[in-house]
Amino acid sequence: MLPLGRSEEEARRLPHPVRLTVTCSPRHGPDEAVTVAARLHAIGHTVTVHVAARMVRDRAHLDALLTAMAQAGADDLFLIGGDADPPLGEYASAAELLPIVAEHPRRPQTIGIAGYPEGHPLISDAELARALAQKSAHADYVATQMCFDASILLRWIADQRRLGMTLPIVIGMPGKVARRRLLEMSVRIGVGPSLAFVRKQRGLRSLLSRRSTADRLYKALAPALDDPELNVPGFHYFTFNQLVETWEWYCKHEGECERHAPEPVSPGVYVHRDQGATP
Repeated sequence: MLPLGRSEEEARRLPHPVRLTVTCSPRHGPDEAVTVAARLHAIGHTVTVHVAARMVRDRAHLDALLTAMAQAGADDLFLIGGDADPPLGEYASAAELLPIVAEHPRRPQTIGIAGYPEGHPLISDAELARALAQKSAHADYVATQMCFDASILLRWIADQRRLGMTLPIVIGMPGKVARRRLLEMSVRIGVGPSLAFVRKQRGLRSLLSRRSTADRLYKALAPALDDPELNVPGFHYFTFNQLVETWEWYCKHEGECERHAPEPVSPGVYVHRDQGATP
């Protein structure tokens, strides 16, 4: 979820507790993500906070963030490098900050890191591989950048297993998001190679439609959940604040949700994040 607009209103409309990830907005930074996480937890959600290392000013700022997370009831931190250029403080990448977080007395219960199946236009594949290996020693799971090509995702996961990486890998995929919004946000977070794949294969308009993208990817990727060698525990849905639409779509596939229109949740909640440029 993005920490702006109707995010909290959307979260109140869910009929069941879910895990929600609050994105570290380039405009508002990690402090606002923690503030929003506290409000989401207060209405019942279980919350992951997304923090960009390049937006952490110093050790005192980190101490304050982790203390505020604990007070907010946020039990999971998703740590990426982020896009701030130059960095706002002394940390230029998640690899630099992660060991400090992992040993911190207020560290959250779990820590996630980003995986880039399609690489990144600003970072070499070799650098990404080194960073992932380094970060894996301090993390509890990997969540992948959004990708529209299921074959690339599955091949990347299989390659990581062959290389000896054992962390659970959560697959990042788009939720039920309007075509224009999905295209806009995909370009913003750097899903370039995947968009090229979409154009080449069947046409951008058809595969980035509300009817096809999420369904197509879910059908292709769901079998991975049953493969113990891949160790894929589930999906992280990029909702871009179209949370209710994604929830209703999810219910149709999982068969675990109530079929009625969403109503406000009672205190007791759970969804996951966004990724930046630096590993």
